[in-house]
Formats: sequence, C-alpha cells, structure tokens
Amino acid sequence: MPVRITAKGFDALTELWQHSPAMVQEQLSSAMNESVAYAQYQVVSRTPLGSGDGGHLAASINSEVLINPAVSIGYVGTNKLYAEAVELGTKPHMPPIEPLVNWVEAVLSLEGDEAERVATLIALKIKARGTTGKLMFKEGLEASEPYIQARFNEAMKLMINKLGGANA
Repeated sequence: MPVRITAKGFDALTELWQHSPAMVQEQLSSAMNESVAYAQYQVVSRTPLGSGDGGHLAASINSEVLINPAVSIGYVGTNKLYAEAVELGTKPHMPPIEPLVNWVEAVLSLEGDEAERVATLIALKIKARGTTGKLMFKEGLEASEPYIQARFNEAMKLMINKLGGANA
C-alpha cells in the first residue's frame, strides 16, 4: 500500500538541489527516516500479539529507507509469510493446531490438555468462519499520513528558509 506525499514548494526542490545538494539530501533523509519510523510504530502498535521467542509478528515488522538522487523509498514490512493472512483475514480453513496451542499457552496462560482443547476449539471456529483481517498495515499507514505530510512540508520549508527563498 503506497503512501504518496506532495510537499508544498516541491517545485523549488530542483533549484534547491542544484544550490545545496548535501543540505537537501540531509533534510530529505531526515524526513524520510523519521516518517518511516513513525509509520512502523503505527503498524506495530496495531499488530496482534502472538507467541514464541521473538517470533511475534509485531517483533518481525521492520523498516528500511533507500535514498538516492533519483528516488526516496521508505518500506515498512515483515518477512513472516502469515502476515498477509493476519492483515487481510482468511476464508474458512482448518489451520494447524500446534501454532494455536503455542498461542493459547503464551497468550491465555493455559497448559497441557486444556491448552490443546482450547486450540482445537479455535481451529474449528476458523474452519467454520475463517478469520477477520486486522488491517494493521492499512490502518497504521493511514494514521501515519498526516505526520508524514507535515514532516516533509517542514523539511521543504526549512530548506527554502536556509537558502533564503521567498516562497517559505
């Protein structure tokens, strides 16, 4: 789900880049890094807790920023294959029991036969109804957009002011 930002005064960026490429790169890098970190926080805070040592979906959500003169890209994502099912939900299906037993033990603090019984009930419900998507990426990125827009506008204004532009 891409987020597109339009900074006020963006047309002045080409001229700013010609006059002070290092300052422009610094400001854009700062804005991008702060924006991606904020988006990551918003997504992680909406992600359901799982089970396992470091295997939680929330703990796997990471971010990366790639910046060069041609393009700036910020990425928030995960390498967990099941993230799509958590994000979008699933159709009815019979899930494997063992991960559900681990979840019941970690989240509900149940053990042994009771944990297995509850995990089986959860699996049967998923088999009958599927799961509802949590939309943590969609909603987290939507919640981030105002901050990201404001942060890039701030960077643009700062660059124009530093170079003495009248458009600030």
